[in-house]
Amino acid sequence: MMKSYVALVLAGLVLSGCGISASTYASSREALRGSSAMRSDFIRTCTRNISRKPLKTRQNIAKVMNTSVRNTPRLYCKRITHGITSGRLSHADISAASRGQVTPAIIRVLQGR
Repeated sequence: MMKSYVALVLAGLVLSGCGISASTYASSREALRGSSAMRSDFIRTCTRNISRKPLKTRQNIAKVMNTSVRNTPRLYCKRITHGITSGRLSHADISAASRGQVTPAIIRVLQGR
């Protein structure tokens, strides 16, 4: 049951750069690390996109993240952004997510652990 929730959560990782090369991912990560304006824009765009997901999807994401549906879009995007910029989410994690695979790092980041 948890795997189905996680699969829905991972669909949102497209916003994080799925399907990009390792060098492009690394460059994007460095740009996000070094620019608070870029991070803010990334979080704002991500939040808008996650807010547009179907209610059921947002409910499932909220369950995985242990938060309310109302708080899910912004918290999801903040955690993903922090996971990327901190190096806790690697290119391999994001690539796995794009294939619908779950990594322990993704779960830890989304749950704020």
